[in-house]
Amino acid sequence: MKILMVCPDWFPFSAGLAESCYNTCKQLEKHGHSVRVIVAKDENVDHKDLEVIEIPYAIRLLGRNPIALNLWHKVKSHVEWGDVVCLFSYMYEMNSRLVWFRKIGKFQKPIVHFYRGSLESDASASLGPVTKLAKIIYDRTCGALMFKHVDHTISNSGPTLEVIKKQYGVPAEKLSYVKNALNSDKYPKWRKENKNIIFVGRLIENKGVKLFENIIKVIPPSWNFIIVGDGPMEDEVNELASRYKNIIVKGKVSHKECMKLVSESDINILPTYAEGSPRTVMEASASGIPSISFAVGDVINTIPKECGYAIKPFDIDDFCDKLKKLIENKSLRQRMGKKAKTFAEKELGWNNIYPKIEKVLQKYFNDNSRGA
Repeated sequence: MKILMVCPDWFPFSAGLAESCYNTCKQLEKHGHSVRVIVAKDENVDHKDLEVIEIPYAIRLLGRNPIALNLWHKVKSHVEWGDVVCLFSYMYEMNSRLVWFRKIGKFQKPIVHFYRGSLESDASASLGPVTKLAKIIYDRTCGALMFKHVDHTISNSGPTLEVIKKQYGVPAEKLSYVKNALNSDKYPKWRKENKNIIFVGRLIENKGVKLFENIIKVIPPSWNFIIVGDGPMEDEVNELASRYKNIIVKGKVSHKECMKLVSESDINILPTYAEGSPRTVMEASASGIPSISFAVGDVINTIPKECGYAIKPFDIDDFCDKLKKLIENKSLRQRMGKKAKTFAEKELGWNNIYPKIEKVLQKYFNDNSRGA
């Protein structure tokens, strides 16, 4: 099969999303498929070792969403090349426009949508009024295209399937739940207590950055709160760090450096308002680190019992209580970390996950071939 993958945010602009897409593409290549990836043309795009097509864009709407002019002209030859078009994440206008192009008859190839999170109404809880209005409009227009007019949606969040059915009337046979995956043996492992608590993610409202001040108040001065990532709330984070000397702001780092920092931490936290299946939690588990996160998206399946805490959204008091409990109880931390590592090894490996993706892609490739 020739797979055209569209993932507008790529390295180095994106971290978790791009890493997830990259690993999916490498698995496709490993199993004999040809892959091209369409991304937004940002500064110093890292193609890794894939065939990456950079699409120039005019602006990033609200600082995030790349809007390309004359998009069909720029992607037409690549769409014609592919057997199946895969769209990574529903939150990109570029992806929804490809669905629109097929809807108006510009091509007939099957489209498979990889949903990666942020559809649930909980996702709007932390947004400002402008962004919240933009999301409402997007979900009713571009979002509707991404769910109602694709051939199949592969969701990395099991609970979200019911939301998609209810909100867009998508039948169950056009939906699949497939967890995110990783190669847990490639991650550095936790070795000893370092008294570090880590957050990895974009510094945006949806990741719970405004809750950092609640969190730092329960972290003893002898422990460090390490913050990895960049984004529009960097100034707020730096101001907080100026008041609490045990906050260490690392900014944006390479994936390798990030995983080293995670393996040298004792607790991973993610006070997020919106997720699919959070990669930062999966990677912490692979390193043997317990996580605490609000139970949004697929968190409930990503932090199973005794691997950390999936907290009722958005109970920051309980979140901080559980963090304090793990800080004070070294044996509990270590026990949860070991169980998280075992979970990652047994449940999140590509050997378990990839066949489910292959099954969906082969179905629509075969259906399209028979209809050709």
